[in-house]
Amino acid sequence: MAPSNAALALLAWAFICAPASAASPRLVRWQPDSKLFYCDVPAGWTPFEEEDQAGSAVHLLGPDAPTGDFRAGIDIRWVEKGQPGFVPAKKLVEELRRDDKPTDRHSTPIHPMRVNSLLARTFEVQETRRLPPEGLPAVEEELHQYVAVIPSGESYFLVTLASSRETYLDYRQLFIDFLHSFKASYR
Repeated sequence: MAPSNAALALLAWAFICAPASAASPRLVRWQPDSKLFYCDVPAGWTPFEEEDQAGSAVHLLGPDAPTGDFRAGIDIRWVEKGQPGFVPAKKLVEELRRDDKPTDRHSTPIHPMRVNSLLARTFEVQETRRLPPEGLPAVEEELHQYVAVIPSGESYFLVTLASSRETYLDYRQLFIDFLHSFKASYR
């Protein structure tokens, strides 16, 4: 027996009115002006693109941190072969994973991950930094980064989510979901 139109309408209304789960925030499809990629941005995060000496950089600023010390954010950078300062992806991964005793920097092993049809290298980095770096008073803050290097030929995207060590587990699934929504736009 097929459900009636009234039953279907009631079911649709219940679905629309159901509260969103805190574990899966509302996502908004977004593409920067450079049209290099598109992705789903979590609700409450602010995306913007800027040009600097290394090229185009996209930043997604997360909500204010409860402690106010460090605001989580995602940075996406397109690293193109032939541009000044280009470093091959393999060498960049080695540099980013290099331990540093003064900052207590260390990283996890590399894990492969499919980002659409591309095979990304992902890993995590933890380090201690003085924040703010250019002013006093400064506080030592343990920071955590989720890093993905997504190749596209010899060029690649460098995607990093940085947060305080206290809140990094809150962003693990968000970063994975973000990477699954990430899609390069080839011109």
